[in-house]
Amino acid sequence: MLSALLLLTSCKSIEPALPDSELKELPPPQQKTSSLALPIEIDLTPYLKDVETSLDKTFRGKEENCSGVSYSYRFERNPIKFDGKGQQLTYEVTGKYALNLNYCPECTYLFDSKGSCVVPRIYASCGVGEAMRRVKVAYATKVGVSSDFKLNANTELTKFETIDPCEITVFSYDATDKLRKEVTGVLKDLEKEIDNSIGEVDIRSQIKEVWEMVATPQAIGSYGFLNIQPKEVSLSSISFDEKKAKLQMSLLFQPVVTTSDPGKKIPPLPKLSEFKAGNGFEVNLDIRAGYDSLTSILTREISGKSIELKKNLIIFDSVGIQSSAGNKLNIRVKFSGKKKGTLYLVGTPTFDEQNQTISFPDLEFDVKTKNALIKSAEWLFSPKITEMMRAQAHFDLKPHLESMQKELNKQINGEITDGVFLKGAIDKVSIDGIYPLSGELIIRSSAKGRLSLKM
Repeated sequence: MLSALLLLTSCKSIEPALPDSELKELPPPQQKTSSLALPIEIDLTPYLKDVETSLDKTFRGKEENCSGVSYSYRFERNPIKFDGKGQQLTYEVTGKYALNLNYCPECTYLFDSKGSCVVPRIYASCGVGEAMRRVKVAYATKVGVSSDFKLNANTELTKFETIDPCEITVFSYDATDKLRKEVTGVLKDLEKEIDNSIGEVDIRSQIKEVWEMVATPQAIGSYGFLNIQPKEVSLSSISFDEKKAKLQMSLLFQPVVTTSDPGKKIPPLPKLSEFKAGNGFEVNLDIRAGYDSLTSILTREISGKSIELKKNLIIFDSVGIQSSAGNKLNIRVKFSGKKKGTLYLVGTPTFDEQNQTISFPDLEFDVKTKNALIKSAEWLFSPKITEMMRAQAHFDLKPHLESMQKELNKQINGEITDGVFLKGAIDKVSIDGIYPLSGELIIRSSAKGRLSLKM
């Protein structure tokens, strides 16, 4: 009977009570805001084509006087030649004009309130019945962006050059200055039309596309989902290089990598903030690793391994991280062999910044597990188990970081939406600290690199 009782006792599973997890959870330090300086290059060719086609090509005017010079003119412009340099968009317009004139030295108002010439009028013309006379006009436009992403333009006429002057010898009259004054007035009105046309250029929709692309969580291979979480956006002043507009977008965000899909929750595009110049990007990234995913990694490393304690074979079946208490993690180990059951160990995850590793140097049996082993299987209360667990629960993060860096570099190169291309490189990814919470482990990392956008 005594032997049978001992046999039954030895076969009973060891199931100690769960470790305490009632200690106050220590929140991690607040995540630093990340910054991105994104150079943007916009091909203005289609927009400038729209501006060109929207503007009038022919202008007419006249002035009728009883005495003195009366005239009528027609001015025709050629296609606008756009060019950009520095802070200005410049363009030249060549044109041609035809001018009809007549001259009356003196009028009488005896028979007509409008007056009538006392002698026959003298008629003359330029560019009528002959090649039209040529002029050259130039404009310069400064373009800015308002807080609601609208282009605002300020255009000025910078040149009006008459290539072929109009001198009327029959009554010794130089019509060039008169023509310059009249046509310049028309071209001044054209400035407003140019400004209005540029103001109708829609960059908000394209910036919104970029914002929504950035704000959409992206799958990064087997590592989970990258959620950028953009907060603020600002734009620099615009500079020009021929038909290309160049500016810089500054983005503030708080990115996080989660092992589960966070869902598509895109914040609305905010108004532009005050621009802050930068270079490249510096990202402070939180990787939120659920304990289920860490459990899978540990089980893969330890499952099936065994040790011998006092001629008794112990086989490790699975390992799981259950929760945390303070800065410590509770680790559950299921085993079989001479005995079967569950062991609980408690340890503090320690990060080695220089070697980029995570380990549990103080991993030991939980108090309740110690008590259960002393009562039922003291031979299991062995340092061999904790030594083996410490050795297996040692994670070299460098290979994972290198693999993640390659995966992220793939994600940030290519066409992100129709006609919008992203190009960049992540130069460095490193882990800065780890923070265990009750339901997940936060791995705080940082990345540096460069990024540019072409539209």
